[in-house]
Amino acid sequence: MNSIPLGVLVVDDEARQRRGLAAMVRDLRPEYEVWEAKNGKDALTISLSQPIQIVFTDIQMPIMNGIEYLQQLRTSGQHETKVILVTVYQEFSYAQQAVRYGANDYLVKPVQSQQLVEVIQQMEKIIVEEQGALGENRTALNQIEQSMPAFVEHLFSRCVTDKLQPNEKSLLKSHFGWQGVGEVLALGASASRPEDIYAWNSKLRNTVVEILRPWAASVVFPLETDKDHVIAVVNWRDRAEGREAKSTLQAGLKKVEQQQAIPIWFAWGQPFGFDEMQLSQSHEKAARLISMRFYTPHIRCLNLVVSDDEQPVQEVSTHEQMVFLKSIESAISNGELNQLLDEVHHFIGRMTQGYPPPDALKAKLTHLLLVRLPRLNIGWSEEVFSRYSEQLNRAVEETPCLSHLEDCITAWLKGLILELDGSSKGESIMKKCKEFLDAHLHEDLSLEIVARRFHYNASYFSILFKNYFGLSFTEYMVKLRMQKAQHLLLHTDAKVVEISRQVGYKDIKYFFKVFKKNVMHTPEEFRRKFI
Repeated sequence: MNSIPLGVLVVDDEARQRRGLAAMVRDLRPEYEVWEAKNGKDALTISLSQPIQIVFTDIQMPIMNGIEYLQQLRTSGQHETKVILVTVYQEFSYAQQAVRYGANDYLVKPVQSQQLVEVIQQMEKIIVEEQGALGENRTALNQIEQSMPAFVEHLFSRCVTDKLQPNEKSLLKSHFGWQGVGEVLALGASASRPEDIYAWNSKLRNTVVEILRPWAASVVFPLETDKDHVIAVVNWRDRAEGREAKSTLQAGLKKVEQQQAIPIWFAWGQPFGFDEMQLSQSHEKAARLISMRFYTPHIRCLNLVVSDDEQPVQEVSTHEQMVFLKSIESAISNGELNQLLDEVHHFIGRMTQGYPPPDALKAKLTHLLLVRLPRLNIGWSEEVFSRYSEQLNRAVEETPCLSHLEDCITAWLKGLILELDGSSKGESIMKKCKEFLDAHLHEDLSLEIVARRFHYNASYFSILFKNYFGLSFTEYMVKLRMQKAQHLLLHTDAKVVEISRQVGYKDIKYFFKVFKKNVMHTPEEFRRKFI
């Protein structure tokens, strides 16, 4: 076993004995740093100020003897230091007693070289094992420390959705020790690209914590069941100052919004007591207010403008339903597709009086179209209508606001009509679209930009695109860019950063992430493996 460099202290009031033992240690372990002390008091001073791992100490010494030194050493918290009593035969009983006080071993004077070697080797073995265990413990503690924030966020996410078990609630309360009044805040940023949401949510988390710090303790986390916004649980130090804190937060978020040119929205839930941990009720109100962004997407501080009273979807009479459906039939028969938007706008406006919950509105509107529309018997086959029914369900569910819902319904109806009359216009446009995308792959293209390029409403264009390519615009662009990137990697000497720009990724780290996800290799790995 290779020795390890250690610090050793030899303690003895007899200079000849002390120096002789110290010399033996130096001969056996030249890499050791060896100190000497003439009594227990001096030994204690050295032990507490120097990196000492092994101590050889006599028992009978003036000022402070060996056992007193040992007791003082352990009392000071030095439990890892290995202490070996060096005693004459007559003091053997003292040595046994010292072992019970925390000594690790003992040697009988005169100390023989072989005895010293055996003791040193044994101490080295123990020290190596302890250091290994300590390293494992530190690693485990680091892992626990690193995972604790995520675990706490998980508990809070379960708490605000009323899924927390009693033992988990107790754990959360004991971890923070929060008392008094709290509120739940929900907020998010309307990023134009899905990949920007994570970065923005992280920025919002830091902003909220810093702005509210003078008035409250807070923890901000993503909601596990809804990734488009984050939740802040706020514990007010003084509820009376909450109004000032909220005004300051609103001003701070507005400043960030102006600096970054991106909309930020937020909503406060109702106050609750931390004694009962009523986070779910507060979150329910905030979530209800958030859903009202469907009607007022331009509003930032939602609870300033939206009533707490939840309104039902307005009942539309059978007569009104038939009038709406007949207007669709008329638009189809007369070829006046542009009037569809007006009809849809008027009908949905009738259903949304009083601002009903958006999910209820979407469900009722989808049911009306999918159940009533086939009764017009215009000529859609069962296969076609089934396919379009799936499209409608997905598209309506994803609409973020009322105007998009109207565009979505109109585009869906137009798509059905084009399917009915067998128009080849859509195919011609999509072929031109493919040529355009191939030529402009290096640009920052979005569905809205490309739709305007071909003079289409974005929602309608999205349906045409999906029908023709079998993929959403985003999915198709990723596929096209990855194909081009692979071609450039295999057939050119261009650097990866240049290839990233040529296929439309300005952020090289994001390009690496997307490439690895889709190709299962990093760009460099792909080039090395397939060239």
